[in-house]
Amino acid sequence: MKRAIVIIGGYNSIWPFYLKMARLLEDLTGLPTIGVPLTPWHWWQAGRKEDGSQILNTVAETVAWARRKFSAKRFVLVGHSAGGVIGRLYLCDEPVWGTVYAGVQHVDSLITLGSPHGTWQRADTGWFLGDMANQRVPGAAYDTVRYQPVVGRYIQGRRDGTHKEQRAFRLYRIIGGQGDVWGDGMVPVESAGLDNIRPLVLDGVAHSGKVGRQWYGASAGIIRRWWLDLSSAGLDRG
Repeated sequence: MKRAIVIIGGYNSIWPFYLKMARLLEDLTGLPTIGVPLTPWHWWQAGRKEDGSQILNTVAETVAWARRKFSAKRFVLVGHSAGGVIGRLYLCDEPVWGTVYAGVQHVDSLITLGSPHGTWQRADTGWFLGDMANQRVPGAAYDTVRYQPVVGRYIQGRRDGTHKEQRAFRLYRIIGGQGDVWGDGMVPVESAGLDNIRPLVLDGVAHSGKVGRQWYGASAGIIRRWWLDLSSAGLDRG
């Protein structure tokens, strides 16, 4: 059965940012890899209306295009940052903002890279996308999907540290409620897990290229550290 990989980018990102990661994934897996053509406008619209339907519609259109282009029947979603939360919502087989996307019907696996899912202690995030995901598809909601949350252990937040440590402290406190913890420079480690699935923690890996050069998609070596084991996931190379 033919498969393809679809990358869902993070907040305010554009698809070309992930081109290198897509090519590296193709080389590693032999699977065609494309990205969802999101722009900052999509995220602005979603935030203004507190409605992510335009983002989800674009994900659905991209998957439909990949199905036609590659004759793909099953998909691996790779969601970076907020894109991982969108991936969870796309799986939902109940209405989300009035539409049933039901990606669970054709998604094998969801890999989330530095995604702010909540914390192991609480599911509320104070962010409309995260809260919607935790209400509609809490944790690893579908046993037919292999979930792999991933997060970098790049920098510890410090209230009185360096500029980067202070910035991490503020972001970690906003996202996870506590600033003096480790994370990828934007998302704290404990906010990247799903229910009883603790994230795969990658030492030295940053949230994005803006935070540090060695981010989740920076090199084949880093991608190998978080890519699913193909045999155990039941994925072939085409």
